[in-house]
Amino acid sequence: MLDVLKTQLARNYQHPFYRRKFEEAGMKPVDIRTMEDFQKLPFMTRHEINSAFESRKFGGFMTEEVVRINFSPSGTGLIPVLQTQRDVDSINGANAEAFRRAGVERDDVVMITFNYHIFIAGLNFHGGMERLGAKVIPLGPGSTERALEMAEMVSPTVLISNPSFALKLAKEGLDGVKVLIAAGEPFSSVEGYKEEVKNAFGGATMIDYYGMAECLPIACECRYENGLHIIDDFVHVEIIDPDTGEVLEDGERGEVVVTHLNKDAMPMQRFRTGDLSMIERFECDCGKTLTMPKGVFGRTDEMYKVKGVKFYPSQLNLVLRGFPELTGKFRAVIKRTEKGTDYLEIEVEGKEGVDYRRLEEAIRSALLISPNKINVVERLEKDREVIDERY
Repeated sequence: MLDVLKTQLARNYQHPFYRRKFEEAGMKPVDIRTMEDFQKLPFMTRHEINSAFESRKFGGFMTEEVVRINFSPSGTGLIPVLQTQRDVDSINGANAEAFRRAGVERDDVVMITFNYHIFIAGLNFHGGMERLGAKVIPLGPGSTERALEMAEMVSPTVLISNPSFALKLAKEGLDGVKVLIAAGEPFSSVEGYKEEVKNAFGGATMIDYYGMAECLPIACECRYENGLHIIDDFVHVEIIDPDTGEVLEDGERGEVVVTHLNKDAMPMQRFRTGDLSMIERFECDCGKTLTMPKGVFGRTDEMYKVKGVKFYPSQLNLVLRGFPELTGKFRAVIKRTEKGTDYLEIEVEGKEGVDYRRLEEAIRSALLISPNKINVVERLEKDREVIDERY
């Protein structure tokens, strides 16, 4: 894999944007002889991409080879995402192989409910399915009634959708689906959610998919549903400590960093995604080893150190979604006791009747710390509020 990575880095070096990244580290591509050398390269951030496009049209990334311009939302508006024909072919090939491992076959009929306009999602899935040889319905987003009408006509066996819309379709009577490929929303990371959707579809295979406009695919489940396997012949993934930038060991929670292995236009090079996840390494029956067991389960934009453990509030929202009695709103108060130890109190909005023991265990399992107190209240004025009273 190092040889493939070095080839990509040599291509990147031809562009002024990436050459500056090498110069920051006092390196050239020929200096990358080990993964430790690669990890000396500085990270790339979304802010840098935004700034590049602000300073010069297309940031100097536009070339004659570019054949597609999609857009990605950012804090400053829409940012172009450029693809050459080779990029499109590479993405389609990586997706096709991932979908094959997910259990999709050539005779399957695939209905895609993601947007085909401006953003890349619909075309991303469509191209991979066509490369695989499946029969694709480019439905796009719309009403439940329209989707059910189309399904009645062509009987799709594979549905590509965000999980909430898929669940709605199942409850409205969509049947015959053997594989759901879910993206765009938390899925594996929400306790009990996959099981709920799986049951609604009568036991269909549930595939969680992770990617972003700047880099996709990144990871996708296989038909054995053992977690999201990293598409490691297309992208290199690191998990880093968001504070120090140190690359973490397998099994440790941290920020996802991605590097393209086969990209011409706008390749990501040690790109900090802001997504919180972890990597485990085991041999799956599909042949893959690098796996994100729960996909993405939070954001690293906000972090607190509580009881010596990094506390990411965004994880709480995903935990609470697994309890139908709760709305998902929460308020976390961090205090210091008289003995100088941290004290964490969490209030959640919802109805009485929630299983406190299961709730406490779910929170402890996700956060890796045990709250000192958990309260269920009928109403919270603010959502996802964190108050740190220690300082």
